[in-house]
Amino acid sequence: MTNFINTSYYLKFMITRFKYVFFFLLITEAQSAQEFDTLSYLQKFDVAVNSYKEGRYKLAESYFKSILINDRNYEDPPAQLLMAKSQYNQNKFVEAIRSSNSLLSNYPNSVYETQILILLGDIFLKQEKFTIGFEYYLMARKKVEDILYLNEIDKRLSLCLSIGLREEKIEGLLFQEKDVSNRAIINLSRAYQAYYLGVNYDFKIILDSIDPYYLPSYFTNIYSRLKSFENKDLARAATVAVLLPLTGKSRQKGESYLLGLSKFLEVKSNQNYIRFLIYDTGGIGANTLMLLKKINQNKNIIAVLGPITREGIHSISGLDLDLPVFIPKSTPSHLPELAQNLFFLSPSIETIARRTAQMMIQELGFTKIAVLSPADIQSKISTDHFIDACFQMGIDPVAIEWYIEKPINISKQLKNIRKMAWDLIPEEELEKGENLKIDSLDALFDVDVTDFFELPKEQIESMSKNDSSKVVLETIQAIYIPIRPDELRYVGTQLPVYNFNTLIFGNENWLNMKLLNKDIIGPHVQGMRIVSDISAPMYDDQDNLFKNYYLLAVDQGKFLNSLILKSNFKRKRLFKELRRSDDFHGDHISIAFKGLNKNESGSSQVLEYKNKKIKTLGVYDGETFTQTIE
Repeated sequence: MTNFINTSYYLKFMITRFKYVFFFLLITEAQSAQEFDTLSYLQKFDVAVNSYKEGRYKLAESYFKSILINDRNYEDPPAQLLMAKSQYNQNKFVEAIRSSNSLLSNYPNSVYETQILILLGDIFLKQEKFTIGFEYYLMARKKVEDILYLNEIDKRLSLCLSIGLREEKIEGLLFQEKDVSNRAIINLSRAYQAYYLGVNYDFKIILDSIDPYYLPSYFTNIYSRLKSFENKDLARAATVAVLLPLTGKSRQKGESYLLGLSKFLEVKSNQNYIRFLIYDTGGIGANTLMLLKKINQNKNIIAVLGPITREGIHSISGLDLDLPVFIPKSTPSHLPELAQNLFFLSPSIETIARRTAQMMIQELGFTKIAVLSPADIQSKISTDHFIDACFQMGIDPVAIEWYIEKPINISKQLKNIRKMAWDLIPEEELEKGENLKIDSLDALFDVDVTDFFELPKEQIESMSKNDSSKVVLETIQAIYIPIRPDELRYVGTQLPVYNFNTLIFGNENWLNMKLLNKDIIGPHVQGMRIVSDISAPMYDDQDNLFKNYYLLAVDQGKFLNSLILKSNFKRKRLFKELRRSDDFHGDHISIAFKGLNKNESGSSQVLEYKNKKIKTLGVYDGETFTQTIE
């Protein structure tokens, strides 16, 4: 009782204190503007700087403006610099440039000049005016001696350089530049431009003119990379923008895909005609939309690869674009019909579900098919596509069972399927069954399963030879079981008890190889088929799910590369080549554009699980099954 009273008293005290603090904050906020005017100059400056450090850029800008107007008559360089930085951080670029230029003209050679030049470079870099930004960074570089500070500037210069600069402007900068390190950097940018355009003669001459001694260490890797191409025939490269979530909750997908693109660029057996400009979307649709609008205006970019998140894809689906956008994965149903400028390089969930049904019925001739599926919204949509595809081919599944919660106990659903399988046994065969007890499985699974399910030994021993559960049922030819992530341990361990001699058709969530290969699951699903967008998936466990984005990127990079040369580096020509492109077969994927706008891949990979391994049987597009040649 004492503890309760103390606790209650403490809560009342905290609530009263919170009310007081909240009231104090309201009073403080209302009076802050008036109080600011009563402070001394140094106090005002401290308040404004603290606001800037806290990321309150709008408030900081208003404070610095007040200082400049009321205290310093616009004669205060640090206040003006920080006001410009506050404007930059709010993306108020016009105001920030005006403030910076005013500071440069009014206070030439001031101690703040380097920071102003870097700020102007950052503004133009953020606006994707890379050549202007490059020029400002070079000006700042000549005024800095600190190595760490120089590295920060060189980092920005290398970014501008690798994106590509206006050739005529760079020539002019070289003519005017006297600093030997800056001249080396400019010549490196000229060499990169010649490499990018595939101009062999210029590339070799410019590269030979660079003295590595004067080239800052930050650029050594770029220089070494270019030197490796010195004795090779160069080909022009097309610029492809890549939209990936390199931060945020989908970061693993983006990083895996980026590593795959890097691997594609390292392949030396084929000539690459692509250079990638990487943009981080953060996995946010609004960011993706904003970036793509900017990219669409850059005529040097011939195509876009990405986004890979559903939110990002939906955010750009209504844009009127004049460049093709390639979607690596996550194809929403029906979107290809509405967005003809988007090209979907992987089959949609709907296409995978329909190919699974077509594989069963058209290729294998099955007519007795059962379905066991989760009933959450996404899973049900996919399974409904499968059922509809069966219906369109004249086949109604003999049993359709759903579950909603985690399938710790799906005995009811499995018994219903087994009962249907029993009902399909011809009458004459039933008469030979010596009065089998059809209800003998009713006693099983009365307890929840929290990990791997194993049938209790006492129940196995109590089954007589006449028990119906001993009968292996062959009347159902295939069962479609599209499980959710992390459900294999439950579904896979309960399924064997019901003795179905049938072919299981699963989805990619079955490919948790560490679980699938366990003796309690693997031997009972031998020959299982999985229709997928990718062959030989790299699923060791659920944590490695995103490794497949790596494989997608390698092959999709090859596909784009095969089209670039035919396009003559023109957007419109690339569109034409896409509409009439031949089927592409990579190491792990196939791309065959189908549909109303010929912009969705209709090819799928057919996998088989056998002897603890996944094997690719072939490629299936709904009409033709092309077997893989061993």
